[in-house]
Amino acid sequence: MQSVILKGLILILLNVNYFISVFLKSNLITITSEISLKNNFMTKTNSYISLKKVFCLIIYILLFATGTNAQKNAHNMENKLSALIDSFYVNDTLPGVVAGVWTPDFTYKYAVGKADLVTGAERLFDDKIRIGSITKTFVATVILQLVDEGKLNLDDRLDKYYPSYPNSSNITLRQMLDMSSGMPDYIENPRVLKSFIFDRNDKYTPQELFDITASMQPSFEPGKGWQYSNGNYNILGMLIEKITGNPLHIEIDNRIIKPLGLNNTVFPLTSQMDGQYSHGYMKDTLTREFIDVTVMDPSIGWAAGNMISNFDDLKIYAKALAEGTLISRSSQEQRLMFLDIGASKSVKYGLGILSMEGFIGHNGGITGYNTTMCYNPELKALIIISVNEYGLEGGASDKIFAALAKAVYPERNFFGN
Repeated sequence: MQSVILKGLILILLNVNYFISVFLKSNLITITSEISLKNNFMTKTNSYISLKKVFCLIIYILLFATGTNAQKNAHNMENKLSALIDSFYVNDTLPGVVAGVWTPDFTYKYAVGKADLVTGAERLFDDKIRIGSITKTFVATVILQLVDEGKLNLDDRLDKYYPSYPNSSNITLRQMLDMSSGMPDYIENPRVLKSFIFDRNDKYTPQELFDITASMQPSFEPGKGWQYSNGNYNILGMLIEKITGNPLHIEIDNRIIKPLGLNNTVFPLTSQMDGQYSHGYMKDTLTREFIDVTVMDPSIGWAAGNMISNFDDLKIYAKALAEGTLISRSSQEQRLMFLDIGASKSVKYGLGILSMEGFIGHNGGITGYNTTMCYNPELKALIIISVNEYGLEGGASDKIFAALAKAVYPERNFFGN
């Protein structure tokens, strides 16, 4: 907005200069006496300079006022967003929250709370975090790249690759990507759920998770409904390895992490986090005390939710994901064919990507960490929220995201504002 006002004021100044020049010329032409011409020229010139100074002063004052108002508005918005985040931090009793908002006219970064409740270390903007199901967007991107390379087709039936999976002849890769396959969620298996929440050092192979998923009842016939399921993405990760002949983490690293320069993003192979990171917590449902659940074997989430990143990298990745810079235009068009998910009119799901009121990206909830990362291509606005708590009661990042989106764009009526 400020740049638009500046351009307008410059145009005004140019027009003023032009009309003053015309005024001088028209008056000078009528003067016939040489002495009179000289005197009048000096008078007109001095008048021109004085007028120009006046207009420059006016424009300077207007620009100063515009800049001051813009700074005041930005400051007011920062205070508003910080107050919103603080209210969630206090009312939801969260260990810590980090938030970032980037628009063409406004940048906001804020952190509150603790990254480590034992040492008292504060949450920082560049802390590494587990990003949970945002991992699915990486896996889906690699699948779409393989489609672009002619190695896969979105309408391929699963039985082409895994004929042992029940009803695989009626399940397509597209349905697995957009969660309309009816495939059950292996996290709901009692043994895996216990590992996911409590016994976090338990180890699984992708084939074990495949077998567990295959043993469960499907949620519905393929293409006849929608249900979020980690089972889809475990098998898609296996498919990437089958087609490429390489481990999944190598393909993600070579195809996405390295090309985008995501220096703090990894598909981990061990349960520990390294470097500067935030601890993750969940609440004991009885005592309400925080339990440190930072350490977790990566095999439990694997292709469905294993990755680690930080805000600097997510800022780069979110824009690339929403704009489709890593895949062909046709694949991006397919990716953004969103389905209604039934639970909320505000949220739709595409091929490993979701849309929340036009903000495109994904959220991630894994034991100890909850993240929401979405970019709005129309507004060129990005919002990322990280909460270092997630457990049996879910997480808070989505509702903080919605509150910030409504606050930044009150006129858009986001989320039923």
